[in-house]
Amino acid sequence: MPPPTLLSGTLRRLTVAVSLLTSALFALLAGALAAGALGVPAGTALTAVVAALAFLPVFWLHCYAAGYVAYAPTEFGAVRRIETLSAQVTACTVCGDSDANGVCRRYGEQRVVAGVPLATTEEGENWYCGNCHAVEHGDGGSAPDATVDRALEETD
Repeated sequence: MPPPTLLSGTLRRLTVAVSLLTSALFALLAGALAAGALGVPAGTALTAVVAALAFLPVFWLHCYAAGYVAYAPTEFGAVRRIETLSAQVTACTVCGDSDANGVCRRYGEQRVVAGVPLATTEEGENWYCGNCHAVEHGDGGSAPDATVDRALEETD
């Protein structure tokens, strides 16, 4: 399953909003002070760049301290995670059979900024018997004829 997101739940969203607002004000102040120390006039684009550079580490450290950093700090955009577990399957997603040596595949896709998952856009799980998992995911194996036909039709 995907790691917990920064923006799951109303109270957490409110807390994050207050934290981000505080961090942004701190970054603006730090940017103005740093720009003034560098001799850059206030209100220029360089002041905004210095403020952004001051804000990003503070934002990342806030999230890191709270345990929300789940990916590399350089990770941005949509990230998809798949976890495969051995499981006893009562009804295979593909053929409907049960199998004591089946597989559960959990998946999730999240929007990530600087390694911090902001929101989960998709998640779920599929249950496979051993044969269908082998056919569906390229591990070889045998499965009912209908499943093999379906797998071949999808690759054509």
